[in-house]
Amino acid sequence: MTEGAAEVASADNASPASTTPGSGPVVTVVVLVLVLVLLAALAILGALQLRDVPKRADARAAAMAAARQEALNLTSIDGRDIEGDLQRVLAGATGTFADDFKARSKDLKSVLTDNEVVAVGRVIDAALVRGDLDTATVLVVVDSTVKNTAVPEGRANTYRMQLDLERHGSRWLTSALQFVG
Repeated sequence: MTEGAAEVASADNASPASTTPGSGPVVTVVVLVLVLVLLAALAILGALQLRDVPKRADARAAAMAAARQEALNLTSIDGRDIEGDLQRVLAGATGTFADDFKARSKDLKSVLTDNEVVAVGRVIDAALVRGDLDTATVLVVVDSTVKNTAVPEGRANTYRMQLDLERHGSRWLTSALQFVG
């Protein structure tokens, strides 16, 4: 084989990438562009999350206030105005908690009026367990002084409650409540 024929034969056996001039820099530019696009997307996502920080803080504060009020409503009952007290609790309730409370209200009403119960609650402390823009879980500690026909001088009780809340429009409502130890 002649020298010219050997050059043609070796050129035929070469891979296309090795014969394309400047293919290495093109791949590098494409990778850099993709990295820059990814970094820009992450920066935008981070900015959006930072923008929501005040909204989340406001939502958590509103949920805490609603939980404190609902715990107070539950522990401040006067048998002489039981309808108003029960309506205040229901006004802050939703879902299964509202359904359960409504179902038990009739029996509760008769027990409280028959025993002339007067309970005055005071929220001692509250803590947010978790919360986002639409749901929250709050622990509330309440002291309640309860007077009735059996204990006319009153007795102090401390309650620890876990309230699950849901946001409905601009209002936070209790969807579940449980007493915790």
